Amino acid sequence: MVDDEETITAYHEAGHAVIGFLLGGTIESVGLYAEADDWLPERFGDCHVNWGRVDPKANEQTEREILTVLAGPVAEMIYTQEIMHPAENPTWQYDWVLAERLGRRLFPNPAQRAAFLTGALTVLHDQIWRDQCWAAIAAIADELLAHESLDAEQLADTLKFWTSR
Repeated sequence: MVDDEETITAYHEAGHAVIGFLLGGTIESVGLYAEADDWLPERFGDCHVNWGRVDPKANEQTEREILTVLAGPVAEMIYTQEIMHPAENPTWQYDWVLAERLGRRLFPNPAQRAAFLTGALTVLHDQIWRDQCWAAIAAIADELLAHESLDAEQLADTLKFWTSR
């Protein structure tokens, strides 16, 4: 199921937003942006998660951030029905590099870090496939396609409807 880039990007950003919200973050904004520059993708998105006051060195916080970062590629994989490792898709390089960098805080050993990140992808895939989670992602993606950007209040209303948080 190949769709236009804008729809794929909407599902990607919605994945970040829903998982970040479920893990306790406040989603301040999410948006789709068109670019005319040659060095940027034709379409790209952005999701801002506010974790509140946390210890950035806390393992639990680092794990939440990694899951939120990788949720975009996983949601996109599920939507497009194309399973691939995030390191193999050039459009996911920013997400993968950030997840790797965050993973270094937890696992300096590359093999342990790779095992953790692979496990995180599996957990995300299983969670995102669940009806309520996928419904929330689809709802946010639809709102993004209609409005191109959503603020914290718009996101909270939609996310609270579809989640138990």
